[in-house]
Amino acid sequence: MENLLEEGFGLDDIKDLTKESILDKGIFENIFMIEDQLVRSTRIVKLQEHAKELNVAKSFNSLLKAYQTNYVQKFKQQGSKIIKFTNSPIEGLKCGKWECSDLGVSKSTMGANMMPQLLTACPHPIMPIARLVNLDTDTEKIQIAFFKDGRWQKIIVDRSVVANKGSIIMLSDRGIEVNSESSKDLINYISDIVSLNMEKIPVFKSIDRLGWIDKDFVPYLDDVKYDGDSAYKDLYESIKNKGDYEKWKSHVIEIRKESKAAKLLMAASFANPLIKLLGVNCFVVHLWGGTGTGKTVGLMVAMSVWGNPDIGKLVRTLNSTQVALARCASFLHDIPFAGDELQTIKSRWDSFDNLVMFLTEGIDRGRGKAYGGLEQQSTWNCIFLFTGEEPITKSNSGGGVKNRVIEIECQDKIIADGNYTSNFLRENYGFAGREFIEKLPSKEKLQDQYRSIFKEIITKCDTTDKQAMAMAVILLADKISTELIFKDNNALNILDIKEYLNSNKEVDIATRAYDWTINWIEQNKNRFTNSNNQGEIWGKYIEEEDYCLINKNVLEDNLNKSGFDYKAIIKKFADRGQIQRNSQGKFIHQTHAFNAKGNYIKILFKVNEIIEVEDSELPF
Repeated sequence: MENLLEEGFGLDDIKDLTKESILDKGIFENIFMIEDQLVRSTRIVKLQEHAKELNVAKSFNSLLKAYQTNYVQKFKQQGSKIIKFTNSPIEGLKCGKWECSDLGVSKSTMGANMMPQLLTACPHPIMPIARLVNLDTDTEKIQIAFFKDGRWQKIIVDRSVVANKGSIIMLSDRGIEVNSESSKDLINYISDIVSLNMEKIPVFKSIDRLGWIDKDFVPYLDDVKYDGDSAYKDLYESIKNKGDYEKWKSHVIEIRKESKAAKLLMAASFANPLIKLLGVNCFVVHLWGGTGTGKTVGLMVAMSVWGNPDIGKLVRTLNSTQVALARCASFLHDIPFAGDELQTIKSRWDSFDNLVMFLTEGIDRGRGKAYGGLEQQSTWNCIFLFTGEEPITKSNSGGGVKNRVIEIECQDKIIADGNYTSNFLRENYGFAGREFIEKLPSKEKLQDQYRSIFKEIITKCDTTDKQAMAMAVILLADKISTELIFKDNNALNILDIKEYLNSNKEVDIATRAYDWTINWIEQNKNRFTNSNNQGEIWGKYIEEEDYCLINKNVLEDNLNKSGFDYKAIIKKFADRGQIQRNSQGKFIHQTHAFNAKGNYIKILFKVNEIIEVEDSELPF
C-alpha cells in the first residue's frame, strides 16, 4: 500500500483499499495533487463509493472535508508576493496572491471541485501609487500607474470609480485594458494592493482648483497635488514662472508708464486674490474698442503676473458654453478669468446682461450626477477680464449689471509694440504673482486700507457703492504691487480711474428709462398731434403745460421692446413724480386725446428728480 500511495493510484487500485488504508492521509494528499478537475472529481466519487462499501463513508467524508478546508486555507495564504514590474513607480509593494509581472496581473483561485483557475485582472502592468485627500471636500482619489505603449502613464480617479464594475470600465477610455469580464477582478486587485500597502503607498493633500486654502494659496503650496479634471491640468500647470523676473519688471514698468488701460488691467489681475479676503463681489473689467489697439496683448500683460499668458493658456477664448465657463471659473477660483473677444459668444446669450449676472454671482446652478445625486455646486471669486469690439452693457442694461462692470474704451493703442511684447511675455512670466501673495499685508491691514480708499472714491466721485467697492479693490492692489514689486512711484489715483466709474444716474435704470421715454416722445412728436400723425394717435403732447398723455399700451409695448420692464419702471416714475397719478392715486388716466378715448399715462417733463439708488454696506 505504501508503494501505491507513493506512486499514485488509478481507479482500478481503489478496490484494493482497506478500511484503514482508505482513511490514510496519503490518500487525501494524493487527491489534492491532481490538477485535472475531471480526474479529481471522478477519483473522489469512486473513493466515496468504496468507503460506503467498507462502511466508513462518514469517516471518509469528514476527513475529506477537513483536508478541503486545509487546502483552501493554504491556497489563500500562499504568497507574500511582491510586484515585479520593470521600473515600477514604487518598488517592493506586496501583492498577496496576485502574480504581477510584465505580462500583466493575474491570480490562481479555487473553482468548482477545488480546481485552481487563472483570473486575469489586466493584461499589462498596473498599480495604485498614491492616495489623494481633497482639502475642500475630504474625499479621496487614487493615482493609478499603468505601463502601455512602451511607457508608464499616470491617471487620477475617484475611489468610487475603481470600486464599481460599471464605472471602472470608463478607464478603458484612458488606455487601461478593462472590460465587463475583467472589471470585478481589477477592482479586487486595486483594493488588495491598497490594503496590503497602507504604509508604503503615499498619501497627499490634493486640490482640484487654484486659489486660497485657508491662509495658503495654490499652487504655491509645495506639498499639495492637483487631483482635478484632466481638461484643466494644462491650465493648472500654466501657473509657473519662466525667464528673467528683472527683465519682466523692467518691461512692464515701461508699459505702466505708457498706458493707463494696461496698468488698470494689471491692477485688476493683482486684485483678484483680495476679493475673498475683503468679502467683495465678483465683477467684470471690460476692455473694448476696434481691432489693432492691442487689447489681447493687454490681457497677456495682466495674466503674465500669474503664469503663461499665451492664448489657450491663461488667456482663453470665450467660445464656450455656460457650463464650460462656470467650470473654468470654479477652477481658477481666486485667479482672474481672462477671456478674449467677447463678441464670439454673443449669439449664445440673449444679451451680455445675462452673462454678466451669471458670472458675477460666483456660483453655478445645481446639476445632477450621471449615477444619481447632485454634483457639488461650483463657486468662484473671480475678477473677469474681458476684451471685445463693443461695450458689454447697453443703455437698457439693468442697474445690477451696470454696477458689476467697469468698462474701459480703447481709442488709442494700449501697447506700443504689441508683437514684441507678446513674444517677450511668452518667454518671461509668472514671478510677480507668488511674490505678491507672499508679501501681502495682514487681513486687518488690507481691510483698513480698503475702507480708506472706498471712502475716498465715494467722497470724490459720483458713483454707486458697488462700483466704488470694485474700484477700491483695484486701487488697493495697484498700491501694494507698486510699493512691493515695481517700486516706480506710479500707482493709480482717484483722478486716473474717475472716468471709468458709472455715475448714480448711469446705473439707475429708472433714470435711464425716463430719459429714453422723453427722447422717444420727441422722436415721435407727430404721433401726439392731431395732424401729420400717419393715421395713428399715441396720445397728446401739451407743450405749454410740460406734460404728455401717452396711451398706456403703446408706452408699455415700446418700453418692453427697448429692454425696460414696464411694471417695474412705471412705479419708479410715480415715486419720483415723473408721472402724475389720477384722483384715486392710480397710474392710469381714463380720458381723451383728440377724441380718442383710452387709458393714458401722464408723463411730466419738469420734475425735481430724486434718484433713489440702492445702497450697499461695506463688506465688513
